[in-house]
Amino acid sequence: MSTFEPGRRSLLKASLLLPIAGSLVTDYAAARESTKAASAQASFAIKPDGKGRVVSDSLASLSYETGQLADPAFFSPDNHSLIALLRELNPHGVLRIGGNTSDVTAWSEYHGTLPAEQPHKSGPQHPVTLQPESLRNLAGFLRATGWKLVFGVNLRVGVPAMAVALAQAVRDAVGESLLAIQIGNEANNYEKDYDQFDAAWAPYAQALGAAGLPLAGPDTGANSDWVIDYARKHAAENRFLSRHYYRDAAPRGSIGDLLGGDPGLLEGMEHLVGVADDVHLPVRLTEANSYYFGGRDGVSNVFAAALWAADFMLGLATLGVAGIHFHGGTLASVEASLGNDVDGTANAGELSAKRNAVSSRYSPIAGNVALGFQARPLYHGIALAQRFAGARMLPGKLDTGGANLGAYAGRHEEGVLVALINKDLLLDAEVSLQAEGFSIQNLERLQAASPDSRETAGLVATPWRGDAANGLRIHVPRASAMLVRMQKRST
Repeated sequence: MSTFEPGRRSLLKASLLLPIAGSLVTDYAAARESTKAASAQASFAIKPDGKGRVVSDSLASLSYETGQLADPAFFSPDNHSLIALLRELNPHGVLRIGGNTSDVTAWSEYHGTLPAEQPHKSGPQHPVTLQPESLRNLAGFLRATGWKLVFGVNLRVGVPAMAVALAQAVRDAVGESLLAIQIGNEANNYEKDYDQFDAAWAPYAQALGAAGLPLAGPDTGANSDWVIDYARKHAAENRFLSRHYYRDAAPRGSIGDLLGGDPGLLEGMEHLVGVADDVHLPVRLTEANSYYFGGRDGVSNVFAAALWAADFMLGLATLGVAGIHFHGGTLASVEASLGNDVDGTANAGELSAKRNAVSSRYSPIAGNVALGFQARPLYHGIALAQRFAGARMLPGKLDTGGANLGAYAGRHEEGVLVALINKDLLLDAEVSLQAEGFSIQNLERLQAASPDSRETAGLVATPWRGDAANGLRIHVPRASAMLVRMQKRST
């Protein structure tokens, strides 16, 4: 049994600490074909009057490499296919432009002296020169989507004047769409310690601040200690605190590992959000996804990633994380950020396969300007979590019945929204919902043919056959999720 409480320390640990019951897709397929499916008897008791965190409107957000701007047609008001997908995902999202290539980017209109490019053992091997056309088109793209912008400038080059010139050009182009400028990307990978980073960061911050540009940071990698040191020294200068997250390196990725969760993340983020509360700043994961090095084929780009994303996002939203930027983009842009050259052209085949072939393995959206764009399974998991935007998360008590089950509830003015995420590959779940005074209004299911399916229809309306007298029982098949809307019963 797992208990959910209003306090930060007890929130969510149940669903992510549970071991996954089976990790092989072959086991899943055999179980699906069984005439008598095994089911866990679970329950989720919700406190509709409880008070938790309010989920940010910008929870579902995206991240791309600065190198993606080398193609000015990508983020353009004429890219109607991509604009439509972003608007559908979240009309209040935040686009982060940064990543490894932000630290090798030069602004074409800066005419001062730059040091010679230093060779790096890893990461991008070719510099990026950003042109004004890309910023003009980016501005039109942001207006069309309604999204805000977080933009990263080059710290590694050591020229604050160029950072100011580029940041001013960004602000002049996008106007009020600019949420913040970040200085450097994962500087923990090239600065010896936090003090060394702070010494390199300070001249940039001073120059950018003097120019009236909004800051956020430190945009560090998968550790929170630098973020905490940064918060204690620089909170007053910043719009939000940020760090990155990946489950592990791509070669170690698997569906079982991904769905098994990462309990260490919760404890670290719980502490970080508490520090952020003390300095009155929100926390954003400005770059996140399943596995770094571009994702794992057959894991990051299949339906299992959708279940992981929904659970991951709602877990962090319950703790108080304001935004999660899923990293993605074309295969060429992400591989270039890792120091790899790839053939970015699509092979013969169906359009869907072509779009997947030119896309990074973990990107929520597949495609490019020539082929158009389409949602991947990950996109639909992100969209499920985004349904909670504006809701106040509610405490509750979850008994998983032995299944790898996550459960979340949030209160909107019009009722209660519940997400039941069955990450188990072998067990269906029969979940008894307990929410005094509420009845089920409608159900939507997120499901695919198998956890390793590369296709899903997204959330689909599902009939519920039951009544309050027999209990509010929901059948959640293995490797699926259910979104339940509940309304107050009339007296």
